Amino acid sequence: MFWLRVNPQNVPSNMRLFLHSILAAAAGITIGFVLFPSEASLIGVFLIAIAQGTTVHALLERNRDEVWNQPISTFRANIRLASGLFVVFLGILFTYAASTLLVPVEQLLPLFDRQIGNFGGHSITDVAFDNFSGILLHNGLVAAACFLFSLLYQHGGMLLVLGWNASVWGVVFAYIARTAPDAGSTGPVVYFLKSFLCIFPHLFLEALAYVLVAMGGVFLSKALGKYKVDSSRFAQVGGAILRVVLTSMALLVLASAVEAVLAPTLVEWLF
Repeated sequence: MFWLRVNPQNVPSNMRLFLHSILAAAAGITIGFVLFPSEASLIGVFLIAIAQGTTVHALLERNRDEVWNQPISTFRANIRLASGLFVVFLGILFTYAASTLLVPVEQLLPLFDRQIGNFGGHSITDVAFDNFSGILLHNGLVAAACFLFSLLYQHGGMLLVLGWNASVWGVVFAYIARTAPDAGSTGPVVYFLKSFLCIFPHLFLEALAYVLVAMGGVFLSKALGKYKVDSSRFAQVGGAILRVVLTSMALLVLASAVEAVLAPTLVEWLF
């Protein structure tokens, strides 16, 4: 595989995973725009998911080997997996953000039409942060989609959902920085960095929650295909899945509270 030649015992460091993620995202964005310009905003995400498939498969295989064959706790093995997936997520996010900040303005809509939606032409101060219950409902639906896609399509489904969310987060606030009427005094890069500082606390918690719930979906899918439901191995995996999903739900509750309270406060302070 061009993108990554590894075995489960030799998964690259998080820094290399981050660089691989940036390269895969940059290639997906570019190829999507060149070959499929009318649907570049969607095709790019699919190409990224395909390119990152080997990487995520290697991470999952390492996790399986650590859980069953090495003297390492399941908790530590899952933390290593979650951190690797989160680094991949960040690489995609920052590549989309950098692309949005760097490409000519007239190319932004053709490249990122689906991600931008109706956010263009507004200041960060115009972004309406929902209340806690509304945010939690939305985040819960996204988490459910992460779990379902991962359950049905394993690491491919995980990558599609995480890649899509990373692309939206990367594009939207960078696009606001390019088009906001009050961005002129500082420039789009500084405006984006200030905006990102406002959303990073809840973004970090949400993204980690989505990574964990997607891991739960992949674990369950693999367990259903490998073990009998009444076996001791399935019970052990099921317990780990339950702990991972419950942790992700707790993170979503915390993320929703942070977004409802802290994000608008930071916007008020910085803008």
